[in-house]
Amino acid sequence: MEPSVKGVLVVGAVVAVRRHRDGGRISPEELEVRLKPEALALLDQKIDIGRWYPIGAFCGLIDLEWEVASGRDPEHARRAGAISADRLFDRGLYQQLDYAERTTRAQNRGALIRQARLISTITGTLYNFLDVEVKVDERHPDSLEIHYGNAGPFAEVLRYTTEGFMNQINHRQGSTRRWASERPKPDRVVYKLALPSRFTEG
Repeated sequence: MEPSVKGVLVVGAVVAVRRHRDGGRISPEELEVRLKPEALALLDQKIDIGRWYPIGAFCGLIDLEWEVASGRDPEHARRAGAISADRLFDRGLYQQLDYAERTTRAQNRGALIRQARLISTITGTLYNFLDVEVKVDERHPDSLEIHYGNAGPFAEVLRYTTEGFMNQINHRQGSTRRWASERPKPDRVVYKLALPSRFTEG
């Protein structure tokens, strides 16, 4: 199957680029030059939130919005990810997010890892090509890690929007801890979250 993303994320990107176009921040002629035909075509379609769309077209739209709105500021992308998380929470479509909002604070590291694994299954619901692994690297036991394998099609802007998405889940759980990410290889993205000292002492 072609690397794809669910329409529930695509609709936000389409709306954002339409606003830039309709607000005069980018002309239709510029859009034709800067977007591939499959991405350009999405701007005039009704997006089905339950359908799969090509990841390349989605990345073209979200990358363009990132540049036009902020000059590629990572913090802008993080805010967009947080807004996307709130939108999905409010829609009530995903059991993982319902669970995230209802779950109690983990009492030990094992419970935290189990919670993270369950919540991170939403990634497979939204993207059909990523291999997701949740773990604590015993060489660095002070942080929880989520690894995205097969992440070549996962654009750099998505690395930051996903930080914002996951940080908003933390916020809605009452946590101030924040995820950070890196791309150690072209096809791998790693998210890290510092663990509370009670999970690492001893």
